[in-house]
Amino acid sequence: MSARRFEEFEAAGVDELVDFQDSAHHTSLTTKLERRRRIEELEEEKRLREELNEFA
Repeated sequence: MSARRFEEFEAAGVDELVDFQDSAHHTSLTTKLERRRRIEELEEEKRLREELNEFA
């Protein structure tokens, strides 16, 4: 394999790794955001129940 061909091959591998890491990072952020939204929904539900119990 020529030096130029090796550099092209190596660069392609690095690009794929960066793309994979970006994808994994995005997935991680999405999971964290979904978890945070769910926690906020549960807190809101709890607050509404407490408010309802005050009037019951």
